[in-house]
Parts: sequence; structure tokens; C-alpha cells
Amino acid sequence: MSRQAPILQVGREVSVADPYMLYAPAGRAALIRGMCRMARLLRITLGPVGRSVMIAPLIGQRPPEILDSAAIIARRMTGVGDPFEDMGAMIVRHLAWRIYERVGDGVATAAVLTQAIVEQAEVYLTAGGSPVPVRRGLELARDAVLADLQRQARRVDEPEEIAALIVGTLRDPELAARIGSIVEAVGPDGSIQIEDGEGVETTWEFLEGVRWTEGYLSPHLLKKGETTVRLMEPRILITNQHIERVEQLLPALEACAAAGERTLLVIAPDIKDAAVALMVLNRDRDLFDHVMAAKAPHFGDQRAGLLDDLAVVTGGRCIMQDRHERLEDVKLADLGRARQAWVTYSHFGVLGGRGDKAAMRARIGMLKSELQAIARNGDGDDWTRDRIKERIGKLSGLAAHIKVGAATTSDRDELKLRVEGAVACARAAVQDGVVPGGGAALLACIPALEALPLTGDEAIGAKILARALAEPMRALARNAGHEPASTVAGARQRGPAWAFDTVRGAWVDTWKAGILDPVSVVSASLDAAVSAAAVALTSDVLIHRKDAPLSVQP
Repeated sequence: MSRQAPILQVGREVSVADPYMLYAPAGRAALIRGMCRMARLLRITLGPVGRSVMIAPLIGQRPPEILDSAAIIARRMTGVGDPFEDMGAMIVRHLAWRIYERVGDGVATAAVLTQAIVEQAEVYLTAGGSPVPVRRGLELARDAVLADLQRQARRVDEPEEIAALIVGTLRDPELAARIGSIVEAVGPDGSIQIEDGEGVETTWEFLEGVRWTEGYLSPHLLKKGETTVRLMEPRILITNQHIERVEQLLPALEACAAAGERTLLVIAPDIKDAAVALMVLNRDRDLFDHVMAAKAPHFGDQRAGLLDDLAVVTGGRCIMQDRHERLEDVKLADLGRARQAWVTYSHFGVLGGRGDKAAMRARIGMLKSELQAIARNGDGDDWTRDRIKERIGKLSGLAAHIKVGAATTSDRDELKLRVEGAVACARAAVQDGVVPGGGAALLACIPALEALPLTGDEAIGAKILARALAEPMRALARNAGHEPASTVAGARQRGPAWAFDTVRGAWVDTWKAGILDPVSVVSASLDAAVSAAAVALTSDVLIHRKDAPLSVQP
């Protein structure tokens, strides 16, 4: 007897011969169901009084994990039961984490917008609409909203204003105030490094200048009793070449001696004993007050870029082997300068580099362009992006270290993610400005969409997005236990920048009440939501791996 064919659900266009492929419209419907399942999970966290999600532990008898951060919840989700719906859920999960990495907030807003767009669009497409012009209308409408958000944006730079933006992410007003002060102090380009702390308290420190986790190359260069060398007004020789011969170092020493410069710092990957002996001999004969050699940081292309950055900071030139430059040809003008430098066993730093400010700004601009190209092309790993951000921060001359502490490892990991998100959000606000919060900024963009000269299915796409723009305000009200429809109607009646403060239970002018969102966060959420919806609406076939189970759950 032949094996009986599996029973298929109504609406599934899956053949007995090929149960791993699903065609539109059933495939598109399954994809959208999955997107909505994930979005419903994330939307309940939106707002200052959002709800929580409880996740069972993977092993052991531990208590469940209680989370109220949409980004962390999305990261914890590994899939849903139906393999075709799982594709849609993973689209939302991916966009959620990418938004969080990029701007540190806006994940729940993106989920709410995505769900509103795909649910409305699916109804229209099922009735016979064409997905391609609808998608085109959505994208044209998105561009109009992004432009209107920029029109609404205002600058923010006071620590109190920055703290108000991130207190909802951190759930800790004191920590939010401290991070607001840190972000304001280091500026839009300063380096903020977030690390695991050792105690239960979160601590922070400011570091002026450029600091590297590499120390001196030879202890013989230390004077008796020294553990830290502090060099005042040093000349600085920077190279990516190993200094193996006396002849490589002699020109720099002679140039300094001829100019009356009595302090020299050499930054190189390595230095051999003969060159160390030459440095010590000249110091002991009182031709120099201090000479020191520090290990060049990192390796490969990263090392070359960092050394060039350091040369710009100090106003010198990095002597590069791959540019066929020779240490034997060094002149005084090739040596950098700084107000002060210091070297220990494990670190060295340069304070008050004498480099040209315009050259530093140009270097920072070049690195920002490189970072934007990586983000635009979707290539490069997190390590590469972090190193570029670190280089930008070091060029700005002020850095901050935040060491996150908590009672348990899991608590620390969650708080560290919150701090990372808060810092990214705060820096985005300082750099790009802020717009009214509480969903008011998106609501205020609806007239711009109604004025678009679109027709046919493109106009339908714009109308779908216009209706979706009110959904974040509805979700905020619903999560706080208020009536969504009357909240949106009340905001429209009162005018732009008005929203219902769910904490105070009163209508407020968001500018005066300090209920604001970074414009880059709102823009990133909208852009990601439209992109995800566009992909779903124009996907005609779903194929899942044959090693994954074929679910028949409704």
C-alpha cells in the first residue's frame, strides 16, 4: 500500500511532491503572519510603561527571565514553530538588532510600523492590488516622511536634555544623568568604551588624549626606580618598521640634538638591542633628558591606519615601509610633537598633540565616510566598525570608559546592553538633533503624505504608510491602559508636537515637557519598517531547508 499524502491546510499551495516551497499568495501571507507574530511580541514593550515578556530558561531550574527591552527580546528569540512564518519572524528580528546596533533604540517603534504596514497592504493585495506599485508608493512616501522629520528636528546639547532621552532605556535616572554628562563632555566624536565591571556598581572615568593598551618595548630604557615614564614636550618618531639597526635610529637622534630637543619617544612594532643601547648611551651622556620606545598598537592594516592617525594628532609623519619610506631619511619635520606623553609596562598615551586641527577634522571626516560606506554596503564585521569608531574617538582627543557592574552576570549583561543602547541613542541625538516623542513626530508627517501627487496603487502605498504613522501613538496608549483611538484623535486636535504623557496622565507639549526622540532613531525605525515590508510584499516564493521540520500548526 502506498504511503498516504499529508493533510495540507487550507490556503497552503504546497504540493505533495514539493512540501518545502510555498507560492504567493499563500507564501506572502505566511511571511506576513510571521512578521506580525514577532512584531506583536515586541510592541508591548513600547513606551515608558510598556509591558514585559517572560522567557523560560534554557537549562536547569532557574527562574524565567523577565525582559522589557524589545532589542533584547528579539535577540533571545530563535524562531517560531512554522518554518514559513519563521522566515517573516526572522526578518523582523534581524531589522530589530540592526537598528539597535546602529542607533541604540527604536526597535519597538520599527516593529509597530512594520506590522501596521504589512497588515494593511496584505488586505489590499488579497483584493487584487499590485505589489510592485504599492511598494513604490511606500518608498516614495517614506522619503517624504524622512524629509519632514528633518524639518521638525532641533539641536540638543545639554546634559539634562540628553538624560531625558535615555532614561526610558536605562530605567535609572541617576545613570541616565551620568551618561548624559559623559556624552556631552566627549562630544559627537569622542570615544566612549563600555566594558564589564568587577563590582556591583557602574563606574566611569575620563581619559584625555590618545591612549593605547601597549607599553614600553624595553625595560632598559627606564631610569632606576621608574615604573612610569612621563615625557614633557617630546618629539615623536612614528613608524610601522622594526628598528633593527643603529643606522635607522641615528638620523632622528641627530635631528633632535641639532635642534636642542632633549626628549624623544619612538613608536614602533619592535626595537632591537643595538638601537636600545644607542638610546641609553645618549641619555646617560646627558645629550637627552629622556628617550623611550613604545610598542605600536594593533597589527596589519589597522596598525598602519592607527599610526597615520597618531601622526596627524602629533603633526608628524608615519614612516611606512609599504610606502618605501626609510628611517635613514628622517628629518626633524617628520617628528611629531605633544604637550606630554607617558609610557608604562602596559600602556602609553599622548596628551595635547600639536597636530593641525583642520587636518584632524579632515581625518575624522574620512573615517566617518568609511564607516558610512560599510553601513551602506552591509559589509564589514562588528570588530572593524568598532575599531573605526575608536579611531574617530581618539582623534577627537577625549575618551570615557564606562565599566558596567551588577549583582549577577546575567544582570550585568542586560545592563551593559542597555548602556550601549543609551550611549548610541544619546550620541545620535547630539549629532543629528531631536523631534517630538510619544509618536507625535510621525503623526505630524501625515499631511506631507496626503500632499504627494501620486495615483493608482502608488497612492494606495502612501495611504497605507500614512495610516501606519499613527500606530506608534496608538501602541503607546494601549500599553499604558488608555484608549488608542481617542489618544490619536486628541493629538490631532491639539496640533503638532502634542502627545499624551502616559506617565503623568496628561496632555503635554512634547518640546516643553522634554518628551523627545533622536531624529536618527525615528528615521532608522521608519526606514527599516518600510524596507522590511517592501521585501515581504514582493516575495512570491518561500523555500525552507529540508532539514527543518514542516509544521502543520495553525
